[in-house]
Parts: sequence; structure tokens; C-alpha cells
Amino acid sequence: MMDKMLRIITLLFCVYVTQGIAQTQDSKPRVVVMTDGEVDDHSSMIRFLLYTCDIDLLAIIETNSIFQRNGHSKEDWFEKQLEAYKNVYPNLMKHNPDYPTPEKLKSISFVGDEDIEHLKGLREKRWELIPGAKITYEPSNWKDTQGSNKIIELLLEDNKAPVYIQVWGGANTAARAFYRLKKDHPNDYKRALSKVVMYNIWYQDGAGNYIEQNFPEVTMIYCGAFEGTWNYRSQKDTYDFITNNVKNNHGTLGGLYPQGYVSEGDSPAFFYNINNGLRNHEHPTYGGWGGRFENISGFQKVYKDAVDGGDKRNSLKRWIDVVNNDFQARMDWCVAEKFNDANHPPIVSLKNSLNLLVTPGQKIKLNAERTMDPDGDTLSFNWWQYEEAGSYNGKIVISNSDNPKAFFTVPADAKKGATIHVICEVNDSGVPHLTGYQRVVLTIK
Repeated sequence: MMDKMLRIITLLFCVYVTQGIAQTQDSKPRVVVMTDGEVDDHSSMIRFLLYTCDIDLLAIIETNSIFQRNGHSKEDWFEKQLEAYKNVYPNLMKHNPDYPTPEKLKSISFVGDEDIEHLKGLREKRWELIPGAKITYEPSNWKDTQGSNKIIELLLEDNKAPVYIQVWGGANTAARAFYRLKKDHPNDYKRALSKVVMYNIWYQDGAGNYIEQNFPEVTMIYCGAFEGTWNYRSQKDTYDFITNNVKNNHGTLGGLYPQGYVSEGDSPAFFYNINNGLRNHEHPTYGGWGGRFENISGFQKVYKDAVDGGDKRNSLKRWIDVVNNDFQARMDWCVAEKFNDANHPPIVSLKNSLNLLVTPGQKIKLNAERTMDPDGDTLSFNWWQYEEAGSYNGKIVISNSDNPKAFFTVPADAKKGATIHVICEVNDSGVPHLTGYQRVVLTIK
């Protein structure tokens, strides 16, 4: 009887994944990753491969940067990781059927710009490469690469969905692609580029300033808060975590993790695209595992780290433990041969809409009774206001905040057009403890 119940729960989970409470393939964020192959990129890539089931991965492109001037595509670090992924892939599929095949990952891997000549003089100016800085070059005389050609191909598709380009290293490959789009498709390049959201881990070559000032259609996110939260020496209390939950007894992929503790300066770029219900990727100001950002004066579509609570690192720091718990569970998936041998996050489902038009004084009822846990774990609920994400400058009082059904009254002083963000956070009782979310955005009409 117990085995039958477990099979039913597993089947229900797969239905949720494929039908839309988890993401459907059509609505998953469409993602391109550019990596310069630094050692912490190796660590980030191992974690990233375990989240490829949650995105529509379009391309992985190896590049260079001012820190990795020759790039690392001539080495086989990535090929070794793909081979390790191939070894754990059969187990991963038992926990989420949306993992791409190893063959698919190999087929969408390309080499981009690794020309050291395109970085001349930038090493000495690396701390000056911030939004709004002087443009240091233009790529009109550069050679096209597999990577830049692939970006052009993707952006010219008749698909209105955003393309999230994650920049773990330099963005020169994208700069060349954008230049060619404008030159070769003068009547269509604005449509193509308006789909692009670039998440930059710093500006690690001159491309950031070139793109923001020549292609205002592109949404540019500049993340500096990775430093002190996810980069080298930021999580020095995680040696045991990596030893016990990643490197040892968790399969060949975890065994390749090159560092002794969590050191993944580039991981926030893909945290931004994990659709865990926080809706982080819908707008830079929303906030979530990938941080929260605010518009830079003088630019319509350029954003930098928001200073929440007086520290720009807070919008990333607040999620670290939850994010690492989720990573631990996915490492377990690599070796858990049965669905019920590992933990899975709660699937949070609301009866009310995720976007509500409301009026001052209106009583709002929120209902998460349809939430379920794939493993049958006990669930705890927490409804809370994400104050920094909303434009309403005040607090709301949420009643029954620790229950599936909660309610509050829209403040009387809320002005037309103001927004209030409310998060439904659900934690399970499994090991490790995992968290699921849904965000409700209320706009005052």
C-alpha cells in the first residue's frame, strides 16, 4: 500500500512539473550562459547543471575576460563536467523529467570571443568598468565567432519571449553579435535586442559600457553584490557542507567541485532565472535568489544592486541558506535512485491571481490551500510583505500569516499606481528543509 501511495505522489509531481504549477517548457526562462572558465565558474557550472531542468537553455558559450584573458576553451574542464552530468543524468530524470539530455547540452555549447587583443588596456582599468563609464572600444573589425553567430540566430527568431544572457565573464561575444544585428538587420535589430536581459557579474571587459550606451533596447543588470556573498572567501563556513553534501558520496559531478567551500561568484546570474515562484526574473526590481536591482539615473534600462537595509549585499545575503539547502537536495538527486529517496521542494499554488488590481481599504483574501509537497512532508506557511520590492512606502498587517489562508486590508493611504508585494513562503519538514514560494503583486487602481 505504501509503495502504491509513493508511486501516486511521484506521478502527481510529474504532472505538476509538466502542466504548469512548475514551469512548462514554453514558459521557462530562455537562457544563454557565457563563462570565462575561471575556477569559480567551474563550481557555478556544477550547480547550474542541476538547474537546467528549470530553464529553457539555449546556449553555453565560452569566452574570456580581463581576469581570464585567454579563456579556457582549449582545456577540457567543461567536457569533463558534461561527462559527469551524463553519469548522473539517469538519476536526475527520476526526480524531474525536464532535465536536458547530455547530448543536447553538448550540441548547444559554443566558443565565443577569446581574443586577448580585445582586452587591451582594460586590466589596469578594471575597477573603472562600471555603468556609465567611458566606452573603450567598438567591435566593428572583430571576427565573428560561433558564440556571436548563435546569439544572432536566437535573437532573430520569431519569438517574443525574453532571452536572458548570463555574463559570468566578459560580454565581448554579445557586443559583436549586437553590432552585427544593427549593421545587417537595420529594420529588425531593435525588435531583436529588446528581448535581451543581460545579467552581468561586474563588467569584465569593455562590452558592458559599449552595449548600454549603443543599444538602449537591451536591459542591463550590473551585479556587484556577488562580492561578499557568493565569491571567494565569502562563505568560509561551508567546508563541511561541500565535503559531505557535494564532493563525497554524491556522484561524479559533485566530485569535480574544485574548491573546498562554496565559492561561486557567478551563480547569482542563474539564480535570477530559477522560477521558484519569487518571479525574480520578471523585473530587476522584484528581488529573489538572484538579488534585487534599481534603475540607474540617466539610463532607461540599466540597473545596479539595490541598497536594501543599508547594504547592497542584503538582497542576495537573505537567501543564502535556503539556496544552499536546495543545492544539497539536488546533489542528493544525483545518487538517489528512487524519487522517495530524496527531498523535493513544496509546490506552492494559490487560488487567487498572482497579479491583483485593488483599491485602498479593500480586504484581500489570499489562499494557498492547493499547495502540496511531493514527499508528503509537513508544511509550514509564512506570508510576508517584501517591502523593498513594492513602491508603496509603508507596511501592511497580514492576519493568519502562518496559515494557508491569510488576509489583510489595503492601507487607506496607498496611492494610485503604487504596488505591494506579498510572498507566500512554504517550508517543508524534509531533510534538507526546502522552500517554495509564490509572489502576489497588488497594484492600487
